[in-house]
Amino acid sequence: MVENVVYLIRHGESVANTQGIYQGQTYDTKLSALGEKQVNALGAFLAEKPIDRIIASPLKRTRDTADAIAKWHDGLTVEIDPDIIETNHGAWEGKNVHVIAKLWPEEYRTWQTQPSKAAFPGGETYAETRERALRWWKELLPTIRGTTAVVTHDNIVRALLTDMLGIEQDMLWNMELQPAAITKLNITDGAVKVSEVNNTNHLEGLQANLANHAL
Repeated sequence: MVENVVYLIRHGESVANTQGIYQGQTYDTKLSALGEKQVNALGAFLAEKPIDRIIASPLKRTRDTADAIAKWHDGLTVEIDPDIIETNHGAWEGKNVHVIAKLWPEEYRTWQTQPSKAAFPGGETYAETRERALRWWKELLPTIRGTTAVVTHDNIVRALLTDMLGIEQDMLWNMELQPAAITKLNITDGAVKVSEVNNTNHLEGLQANLANHAL
């Protein structure tokens, strides 16, 4: 039996994360000072792993995180895949979480308590994000050989994990996902085992204060 590995990685902390701003697809800020340290630590940690492929969302924060991994692996280039881009948050993008809670109280409450029913004004529903992520995974799975690093976003990782672990969608906030944390999947003959969730061993002293983030 041949075992393959996928590392699902949330991007490093961005400037918008530190400001409690929803970024979505259009408010595409760079990594924060802490985020830069996080992705450097991530890259150094994965330098010891035999990475065969790197796939990233097209946004700056994910591409910069993926580049921090790729630089340790000669000849390895980052593949950009739009299907693992962050949720389209529509009118929320570029706005602080407190502003959103005031302007769209019902929609915000639904997102925090019943994400399976959440719809972002002018953007996607969370169900559409999840469907997109699961479709991408179904198409990727048969192509995985060796070790693949996937650099994406909080919502995408949660969508995949709740499905793989058989967790109710509305329980997705019960998991903590740090920026630049690693979730490890072991794949044997097409069977997927989640062996690590939110591994932050490489982020000692570099973990973000998630209370500041707009999730």
